Amino acid sequence: MSKRKPQSLTFKSLLLENPFGLLVAMLVGIISSLAAVALLGISGWFLSAAGLASAMGAALVFNFFTPGALVRLMAILRTAGRYGEQVFSHDHLLGLLRSLRLWVWDQRVNTPQAKVNKQTKGDLLQRLVGDLDQIIKWPLAVVMPWVYGLIGCLGLLALGAFVSPVLMLPIAVYGVVQLWLMPWLANRAALLSVYTMQALSVHRRSRFMSVFSALITLTIRGHWQHYSERLDNLDERQRKLQARLQRSTSMTKLISQLMSFLLIGSFFVLCLEISDQGISIQAEVEATWLVALVLAALGVNELMQPIANAVLAQGQSKVGLKRLNQLAISRAKHELEHVQVLPFASISLREFSGRYETSTIHLPKVNFALARGGSMRLVGASGSGKSTCLAAIAGDLSYDGEVWLDDQRLTHLDAPSWRNQLAYLSQQSVIFQQSLRANLCLGNATATDAELYQVLHTLGLKEWAEALPNGLDTLLGAQGRDISGGQARRICLARVLLRGSPLLILDEPFDGLDSVSIERVCEALTHGPYRPDFLIYVSHIDTALDQYSNSCSLN
Repeated sequence: MSKRKPQSLTFKSLLLENPFGLLVAMLVGIISSLAAVALLGISGWFLSAAGLASAMGAALVFNFFTPGALVRLMAILRTAGRYGEQVFSHDHLLGLLRSLRLWVWDQRVNTPQAKVNKQTKGDLLQRLVGDLDQIIKWPLAVVMPWVYGLIGCLGLLALGAFVSPVLMLPIAVYGVVQLWLMPWLANRAALLSVYTMQALSVHRRSRFMSVFSALITLTIRGHWQHYSERLDNLDERQRKLQARLQRSTSMTKLISQLMSFLLIGSFFVLCLEISDQGISIQAEVEATWLVALVLAALGVNELMQPIANAVLAQGQSKVGLKRLNQLAISRAKHELEHVQVLPFASISLREFSGRYETSTIHLPKVNFALARGGSMRLVGASGSGKSTCLAAIAGDLSYDGEVWLDDQRLTHLDAPSWRNQLAYLSQQSVIFQQSLRANLCLGNATATDAELYQVLHTLGLKEWAEALPNGLDTLLGAQGRDISGGQARRICLARVLLRGSPLLILDEPFDGLDSVSIERVCEALTHGPYRPDFLIYVSHIDTALDQYSNSCSLN
């Protein structure tokens, strides 16, 4: 699936993702199902034939061993098949889950960076877990029971033709009703309730989770009782729908059982004849095989019962698939790839401000022009939107306003060609669970040891790096748990400096640095090897860099 990277998911694409894995699981399940039906049929024939042989005095010459061995074989195949079906089907589901995870990752990778923050929430993870859980059980709870029921009906049809050709018609009618008419009627009756219940479940979960973040506000403003009543109403609607679905499922199972009893009754009606001597079996029908057919019909009835629950599983899977497809990216990635950013001599922002997708807060506008070799410091009170502005320039957030490179207006700040022109240090220090060298080389994959030690020296980390057990190859803990916050900040800054991009965007670059390191960084950015063509930064610390920079206020 990750190779094709489809824009939307379908059940057909999920089935074709690993058809051989599903086929193996289904074949094992078919063997188990047929073995269960055959076990009842052979047992019925064996017991009735053995009883008839005893009644006729032929017990001594009756072959007990072959049918007994077949009964034991069917029992072994049924038990082993059920375990095998579980193993192979769950292995297929794990593969399907892996493919779904890769599909979600493809959507995240292709998502415009400005919209990623809209999805980076705890409810997204909860939503993905819930939707994937609904989707992955579709093959196991919808497709496979229907296939088993179909195979069981075909086997029963073959046995009925062997016993008496007239029995084929009721068996065929039974199969059509059980496999097509009943699921269709159940879908018409319950599918809307399934969709509604799933939507209510999602709505209720989001409302319930929002209570924790707004409980104090609701209590202070006196709205808690009203909010609680709305939750109770959602609970009551969900309970009513659940009860309706349970009644529908129970009714489907009851009708399925009645259909099986009617089928068995039709066997006796078609195979028995009434005469003056009483009721007897027709001459061309062997009683032992009729008993086997009746018990086999009971076995097929057992295969039909899960189909009643398939309606609920199918509805849940469709809802999960629909919700998951909402993550699909409507704007193709190639639209961004076609945006070309040529080398530029100046950059200007006009009425520019960053914003979050879901936020209605309007931040102050920024207007400035920056020529090659210049630097700009954004200043303003806390919360005025300085960091948001830098993130928007870097393409991480949406924005309002215009960005001009020379006389060309740039319309996509999240285009790869624009990102190749800049290096961005955000407020969050991200350290990966890799070596110090690997973390630094994210800024420049071809950096030599000398270049790595040079940037570490600039940031006051050279002596610390040399004292590590394995030097640059020392493994750092996830999220930098093995290093201090100041060290993590410096490593992230070193990564950005190594990138050597024309445009350098720094958000609080001097956090965690001592005065000596600050002086070194300022010198490197103004006259040293890390001087960019354009520098835009935010810092609450006044440094020597400010002497060479213009300032733009967001107040």
